Amino acid sequence: MLRGITGLAIAMSSLMLLASFDVSAVRFYKSIDENGKVVFSDRPANASSEQIDVKVFTPDVPTPTVPATNVSKDAAKGDEAESAEKDLKAIQATRTERCKKEKEQLQKLQNVGRLFTEDAKGERTYVSDEVRLKQLVKTRKSIKHWCQ
Repeated sequence: MLRGITGLAIAMSSLMLLASFDVSAVRFYKSIDENGKVVFSDRPANASSEQIDVKVFTPDVPTPTVPATNVSKDAAKGDEAESAEKDLKAIQATRTERCKKEKEQLQKLQNVGRLFTEDAKGERTYVSDEVRLKQLVKTRKSIKHWCQ
């Protein structure tokens, strides 16, 4: 059901468009609801519903044909399965590599006496114990994620 001014405008535009073509008729009903709004429907809403006949245009357009392909459906499914298997293997390889790197990082954080970073000039800046602890927590979370 279409309601309100917008619905009325759409319905009337559609009706005028459809009525301009001379083909088969479709029945719609126009009524006024309890709020005073005009309602269009395919069934009478109440006893005062007015029947409207609308002519529907159906053009004679040929059904589009799908070009034949040389690949059978089974072959296409096989290609999709191979592609999915390759994707899965790539994901597993990525997970394995990331797991290995995170474990190496954890070992470094646990075994090295003091961590430092070097700037472009080669000068060392030592990492505080608080930053080191945060890195340990982050690395353990990463290991839990990547090494499942």
